[in-house]
Amino acid sequence: MEFKHLNIIGLMTGTSMDGIDISLVKTNGIDLQNLNENYFYEYDSKTKDVFLNLLKNNLSDNLNIKRDLDKLITEEHFKALKDLKILEQCDLVGFHGQTIYHNAQDGLSLQVGDPTLLSELIKKNVIYDFRSRDMQLGGQGAPLAPIYHKLLIQNNKLELPSCFLNIGGVANLTYWDGQILHGFDTGPGNGLMDTFIRSISQNFYDKNGEIASKGIPNKVLIQSFLNDIFFKKSPPKSLDRNSFKIYYDKLLKKKLSTPDTLATLLAFTVESIVAAIDILPKKIKSIVVTGGGYKNIYLMKCLKNKLKIKFYRENELNANFDFVESELIAYLSARSIYKLPFTFPSTTGVSISSSGGKAIFYKNPN
Repeated sequence: MEFKHLNIIGLMTGTSMDGIDISLVKTNGIDLQNLNENYFYEYDSKTKDVFLNLLKNNLSDNLNIKRDLDKLITEEHFKALKDLKILEQCDLVGFHGQTIYHNAQDGLSLQVGDPTLLSELIKKNVIYDFRSRDMQLGGQGAPLAPIYHKLLIQNNKLELPSCFLNIGGVANLTYWDGQILHGFDTGPGNGLMDTFIRSISQNFYDKNGEIASKGIPNKVLIQSFLNDIFFKKSPPKSLDRNSFKIYYDKLLKKKLSTPDTLATLLAFTVESIVAAIDILPKKIKSIVVTGGGYKNIYLMKCLKNKLKIKFYRENELNANFDFVESELIAYLSARSIYKLPFTFPSTTGVSISSSGGKAIFYKNPN
């Protein structure tokens, strides 16, 4: 099969639930050319509230309102795309949708969004549902990023063994040493900190980690959190943003000061990342941190103090840290079209290397 390069728009709404990352790239699922066409569409406060309130619901509640959510998230994607000139230039669109629940043990990963409606609205072919095939074959359905992180590590000639760390609502990493590719969720990312900030203010996050930097982390609580069974499991493994809610609630009952609470949550994120890196096959020599976490100055300072390895800055690489995940979805869309695998036994626990993604082909009524 000829792997023709296609112009693909990748759309990603992460566990931060703050908006839609949009990237137009040229890719055949093997290599990728960044066209520097990246956009961020921020949800308005009403839409943010809808999705953040989902975190308070149980799964059955969310399933009952899924149809309404499908329509809402699809219309938000249409609003994000409709005035962008890149829509005319693309061959197809990769549509991940908004994850509202992920539980690999139950074999369920739930994304909202209606790909058929999106295809009709934008009049383009749409690739969607990147996780279910992996889960049908015994995989965790996450993380999806390692195959693209590997490409970025290779293209940027990073010193090996190297690690890509994405700190979103949940943190996940990719390890590549030239032969072995690993990927797994490490623990909480920004999600718990963001949830706390949202509960006490009108803000959505602790900018630069300024409040957390003034607090003292509760080491006893952190150690009890790290005793969770998740951290005793060998990779591959994956999480939902709400996976550590029991510890979040336990922390709140201590009624610590706001700085101490945030310092404890931030330290929980840092220590779980460090613990994950400690179990990698070889000691890593370099790391790239992306996602909202890399903008948290205090979190990054704490990580650097703990790890003492080479951290690559954005200006040192051919990469846009804000749009790695939307580029990823475009890359996976091409791999879906060409039936190239993008999940592997060493990244999701799938029984055999697997492609995935389903296609909606737009049919012009004229």
